[in-house]
Amino acid sequence: MATGRSIDHIVVAVRDLDAAAKVYEELGFTLTPRAMHEDRMGTSNRLAQFAGKNFIEILEVDRPDTLVPHDPSKTPPFFSFGGHNKERIAEREGMSMLVFASGDARADAARFQAASVPTYEVFDFDRQARLPGGEQVTVSFSLTFATSPDMPDLAFFVCQNRAQEYFWKPEFQKHKNAARVITAVYIASSNPERDSAFVSKMFGGAVSAITGGFSVACGAGQEVRVVTPESALEHDPSLQIDLSSGPAFVGIALASGETRETTPATAACGLFIEWIAV
Repeated sequence: MATGRSIDHIVVAVRDLDAAAKVYEELGFTLTPRAMHEDRMGTSNRLAQFAGKNFIEILEVDRPDTLVPHDPSKTPPFFSFGGHNKERIAEREGMSMLVFASGDARADAARFQAASVPTYEVFDFDRQARLPGGEQVTVSFSLTFATSPDMPDLAFFVCQNRAQEYFWKPEFQKHKNAARVITAVYIASSNPERDSAFVSKMFGGAVSAITGGFSVACGAGQEVRVVTPESALEHDPSLQIDLSSGPAFVGIALASGETRETTPATAACGLFIEWIAV
């Protein structure tokens, strides 16, 4: 029986969205048109959607002066999506956030509170999206954030997609590299047992020992792999891993119909991509 919650998407924070989009297109990904979030978020994105109903969000903080900052004094506290990504991109490009699917972001906020998982004010927002035929539509989302004091550079959240009929489009899910779904996310940690326990705590995903660390189940066929820096380097020797301020997101595994050589972080805007046959 599957445990945990399925992966909705990952956020890859970059300094130049146009340049990063070119990198991902050269890797064989089809990307959605550039879309702008609300000014209070200060961000814009392009997406690589997968038929397995998750995606990569490539994100630029392109309006840093308009974003609303973190506000821990509120009750519940306010977590700034743009603020977090601005902080991360000041350090390096790469994966900044891991996102789980949600049918009810407010119910998930209550779940986090009951499990003593640090959580924040539910964030509702809309943005414009351009469909494959060129039509402009409004898509809407509700987000509930969660953080761990042991992983200060990492952010997790659930995403309730309130306009799925406009969001998922087959035309955007066909990729030259045959990518079909994100099956795993890698976190490098000096304490994999502790940090995998936090990931499990959010949604009750079963924890299993793996080489170099622990795996946390995320629904059917997906997982978060929390591994030592040494283990992460075995996946990608080019990684520049600095855990002085805590664990880091370092890579993903993508089901693509065939196993081939891993794309190193140096060629994918800061995270490695494993290509696996599933």
